[in-house]
Amino acid sequence: MTGKPLVSIVLPVYNGERYLAQAIDSCLEQTYENLEIIIVDDGSKDHSVQIVRSYTDKRIKLICHDRNRKLPAALNTGFGHSSGAYLTWTSHDNYFAPNAIAAMVEFLEENPGVDFVFADDYWVDEEGQIIQVEKNGPVERLAESSCLGGCFVYTRRLYETVGPYSEATFLAEDYDYWLRALAKFTFFHLEVPLHYYRQHSSSLTARFADGEAFEVELAARRRNLGRYPWRNRIALHRAHLSAAFRFLEWERRSAAARALLWAIAFNPKSVTKYPVIVAVLKMCLSRDVFRRLHRLKHALFSAEADGS
Repeated sequence: MTGKPLVSIVLPVYNGERYLAQAIDSCLEQTYENLEIIIVDDGSKDHSVQIVRSYTDKRIKLICHDRNRKLPAALNTGFGHSSGAYLTWTSHDNYFAPNAIAAMVEFLEENPGVDFVFADDYWVDEEGQIIQVEKNGPVERLAESSCLGGCFVYTRRLYETVGPYSEATFLAEDYDYWLRALAKFTFFHLEVPLHYYRQHSSSLTARFADGEAFEVELAARRRNLGRYPWRNRIALHRAHLSAAFRFLEWERRSAAARALLWAIAFNPKSVTKYPVIVAVLKMCLSRDVFRRLHRLKHALFSAEADGS
């Protein structure tokens, strides 16, 4: 470990007893050994704290919140107690590949002009069976999508400049942070899967699958990219128009209307364009009526083609 910079891994947990040990083990079993693992229990009611206390590795630090303060606050607590030159975090239901930290730290050490490196994810099911490899990035898409995944390491310089995670952006705290960081620092994508991202019914993603997280992401996008509307207006338009269609799929018409109005505000000329007109019709008509009109349009085009 001599000469290698310290890496701080923050591991927030809330009622995570089912998967927590695997997450901790994946940190302890890294081929890169100069680590501190700061586990922040965010008011768990299960056996999470007992599981952490069963470990004797001196690299583990346990900090307990007396109540559930949610993920951004847990992250801020953890990083506030960190000492590493490099920083990262993972959730209690996800876990690292053994060489993840070594690969990302090696890249940052060899490329001092880069302050944030991210890799790809394996998506796994509840039992840890691989579902697919999720290719994250490219970073150029960040204006339109939270696309960096769950495997990353960044420098203390970035952390000290960007500051804490926003506790007002629960469900999109990572996306908000990346947008803030990207405005000042260089990111790089390691195109190799180094992290296991678990898909299960109790995850935050699954529990807020009706679009609440999506709305918070949109707000973060407007807040960060809206500072430079002349540069980002088309990306903001596309993101909000895409969101409008997503909200319609979830039968959230009020949210769809808000997203569509923002899309038009960022690009007023789009009001006469086909995608915006379709979105308006979808909001004004029931799903069944819209499908019938859609089928009628195709039938008319087909009849016109047959008659030509």
